[in-house]
Amino acid sequence: MSITDFDLTDLDNFANGFPHAHFEKLRKFAPIYWHEPTTKTPGGEGFWSISTYNETVKVLHDPQTFSSETGGTRPFGGTIIPDLPSAGKLLNMMDDPRHQRVRRLVNRGFTPKTIATLEEGLRARTQSIIGKVKENNGGAGEGECDFLTDIAAELPLQVICQLIGAPEEDRVKLVEWVEYAFDFKTGDTYEDSPESLEAMIQLYEYGSQLIESKKSQPSNDMLSAVIHSELEGEVPPKLTEEELQLFFTLLFAAGADTTRNAIAGGLLALIENKDQFQLLKNDHSLISSCVDEIVRWVSPAAYNRRTATADAKILDAKIRSGDKVVFWEASANRDSSVFTAPMDFRVDRDPNPHLGFGHGNHHCLGAALARLEIAIVLEEVLDSFSQLDLNGPVEFTRSNKHNGIRHLPICFKT
Repeated sequence: MSITDFDLTDLDNFANGFPHAHFEKLRKFAPIYWHEPTTKTPGGEGFWSISTYNETVKVLHDPQTFSSETGGTRPFGGTIIPDLPSAGKLLNMMDDPRHQRVRRLVNRGFTPKTIATLEEGLRARTQSIIGKVKENNGGAGEGECDFLTDIAAELPLQVICQLIGAPEEDRVKLVEWVEYAFDFKTGDTYEDSPESLEAMIQLYEYGSQLIESKKSQPSNDMLSAVIHSELEGEVPPKLTEEELQLFFTLLFAAGADTTRNAIAGGLLALIENKDQFQLLKNDHSLISSCVDEIVRWVSPAAYNRRTATADAKILDAKIRSGDKVVFWEASANRDSSVFTAPMDFRVDRDPNPHLGFGHGNHHCLGAALARLEIAIVLEEVLDSFSQLDLNGPVEFTRSNKHNGIRHLPICFKT
């Protein structure tokens, strides 16, 4: 079978983690190629697939030619493989200048200076989360837990509820509803099921009620700020009801899912690379570089998509206006032309120009917060546990869009 016959839309090819071995071949022999549609491909339409770093950056740095909204004669497009009617209404599926105008509504809440003020509270939360894990094991010197659900997921969930002004006790049902967009346990990608449709209805109703409550009783949170702010140079000056609902869903989903997957995937890498765990434990000054290595290594967003607005050429590929262009950041982050020994996990990697937070005008809005959360969990884990080991098989999410973990059973010694 030709390497280009490998179906990148068959979720079973991603059910045991991102298929790095296959993408290593693609980077070498087919850095960009036309992926023919299969029975698994959303919309039954092919797309350009890019697996290399420099070509991915070229797309990211040319938003005029490669749109997050749409291109050619498409009525809409978006940043995932299937076309979405919400493209142009969802922040990560907007083009400038509207993208920048909406982004400015919440920028101040995500600046490094603002995020730094959260550190004390984040650390106290993390210590409490780890403390509960120890209590559940009788406070003994050793124990076990599911690191994903018991530790990695908890801090991002608590924090994002605080930032959007949702009651913290609602975090479990919220993440259960959102999970249907990140983990396709059965069926094909973005294929509706009675369960997923019901989850989307529940999430929509919850978001609508939360938005309505903040219209009449705003508080000091990002959702209230977005609801009551006006967009510079826009008519009408406020986000529509649909845009507010989409903003709530995006902020919660992005804040809860990607960071927890980075934390869990990072811990798995440290368990599988004992020398790196010990290096980090002996030298906490490496925490910062380790955070970036975790984001490179895990690449929580496996791919993104753009739509060509005009004919273009990348390497030998002749891209036509309206074509879908999919770039795999998880592959670009292992490109040997940019990263020395890219298949090695190195906590002291420097330089590390990874694309895990995106690049260009769509650089991740919450990057500073994610970095701080990952760093604090790392520090507290290193201070709390002397030894960490797997305590069963790792269960990965079934998705070609998000690199995630469902369950990470570990045993530990304090």
